[in-house]
Amino acid sequence: MRLHVFNPEHDLALAFGGERFTAPRAGREMRRCLGFLPAFWAKEGDSVMVDDVEMASAASAPWSRYLPSVRFVPSPVAKSAVKVNFDLVSDVDVWGWDTIIRSQLLRAGVGEHLLPSVAQVQAIRQHSSRVASIGLLDDLVSEVPGTVGGRKVATSLEEVRALLDEHDRIVLKAPWSSSGRGVRYVDGVMTASLEGFVRNTIAQQECVIVEPFYDRVLDFGVELVADGKGRADYAGLSIFGTVNGAYVGNSLLSEDEKMKALRPYIKEETLREVIFLLQDHLGAQTTKVYAGPLGVDMMIVRVAGQYLLHPCVEVNLRRTMGHVALDILRRTHGDFSLMRILFEGTGYRLQLQ
Repeated sequence: MRLHVFNPEHDLALAFGGERFTAPRAGREMRRCLGFLPAFWAKEGDSVMVDDVEMASAASAPWSRYLPSVRFVPSPVAKSAVKVNFDLVSDVDVWGWDTIIRSQLLRAGVGEHLLPSVAQVQAIRQHSSRVASIGLLDDLVSEVPGTVGGRKVATSLEEVRALLDEHDRIVLKAPWSSSGRGVRYVDGVMTASLEGFVRNTIAQQECVIVEPFYDRVLDFGVELVADGKGRADYAGLSIFGTVNGAYVGNSLLSEDEKMKALRPYIKEETLREVIFLLQDHLGAQTTKVYAGPLGVDMMIVRVAGQYLLHPCVEVNLRRTMGHVALDILRRTHGDFSLMRILFEGTGYRLQLQ
């Protein structure tokens, strides 16, 4: 039996880096309300650990005809008197591995032999930093015509100012952050607030990432699955939407339909070559470090009136909403064309339409 956990606070846990971390309210609410999501990729007889068993059962009910029979079990933070026996668990699948979820699972009674080691978790954190993707982005842009992009590490405010003088408009990013958090846009002038962001980020995470600002036309991603032994297999495309940097939804189109949506902007051969190089690079990078789903966010940008591919906006060494969309598409057999995550009042809700 496989045990699944949806821990969407993962990226913030990586930024924190330690074990004693309390996720912001939004992260806790997303985990509580959408904890049932792993049922879409679980198998018959698997268990899904959730913070609210009753809520998970109710939230999954509208999609029950598409889902396998899984058991919802309470997490260590759930208000439940139920004691869970994990002796039958043979494997653990989480949204993303970090020290927080590892500690939570140990406290719940999951055997340590089923979890990555502390060293592995630290390696996953280092490979998840935006710093780790600099070489990959440089290689992709240098090897594949029709691509553009660059990022540099700055360890002082003076270095950031020099890069702003060079590009005029830049984007500042913390090495680790989540859903638009830790990202700031600079349009020619470093305000006191932006200077404070740079200083705080460098103090907390040792550096800040500086990228040229690009005129974004379309967000999308490439989803892969690493085996931890040198392979990273292509899983599918993800076309998604964001508002102020925060994820809002995914298309549930076929691969042919998604590729058709990209053709007005880039050549299919360009994307295919990028995917091949990503498989090669990320397969090697994750060897003995990480096995599981991962995603590379990309975007179509407009430069001097020409459409170009930015082939590596982010590398997410975890499951992504793009993977969720692919799993929902497989489960629902094309009955829906759009997946959205809605925030309504005090909670989150999955909408398929």
